[in-house]
Amino acid sequence: MEVRDKYQVDLCFYLPKEIRKELSRPYGILFKSTEKLLKYVDNFERIISVGDVVTQELLKNDKRIFLSVIDGKTKRNIKSSMKFSKYITVKNEPGIIRLSAMSYIKSALNSFSNSVIYVDGEEDLLVIPATLYGKEGDLIIYGQPNAGAVALEVCEATKWRVKDIFSKFIVKKC
Repeated sequence: MEVRDKYQVDLCFYLPKEIRKELSRPYGILFKSTEKLLKYVDNFERIISVGDVVTQELLKNDKRIFLSVIDGKTKRNIKSSMKFSKYITVKNEPGIIRLSAMSYIKSALNSFSNSVIYVDGEEDLLVIPATLYGKEGDLIIYGQPNAGAVALEVCEATKWRVKDIFSKFIVKKC
């Protein structure tokens, strides 16, 4: 898409209802034990965390996170107490993925420094661009409500699966 004027155009990728159930199951290894997750994390160089609780647990246990994507909420209503000195804020409403949010994730994953993306809205679906733009061998950790944390290794197979799911989203101008 080419934009010829100075106004920024943002596209929104809407999650279809028929895909919601598919995305509600864990993709990757479900960890119910924090101890086992923390041992597993040690095998990876770059960690991407999506969600406040998993980010908090990793930081509390001195794990180095390459990229954190948080929204300041847990289960949609409880404010997180995490504070970061440097972060970028992106807008991303529930049930969608904004192209602008995807761009920030892509940029952060191509940087050389640790980054925090604070989402004004909801971060859950941003596991998708984290997977698409992550490097082979990255580990994405995201929360699975009322179950634990999911560890998803970025590889060709996971990228293929995520691309397939993402291709079913409906694209509209925001």
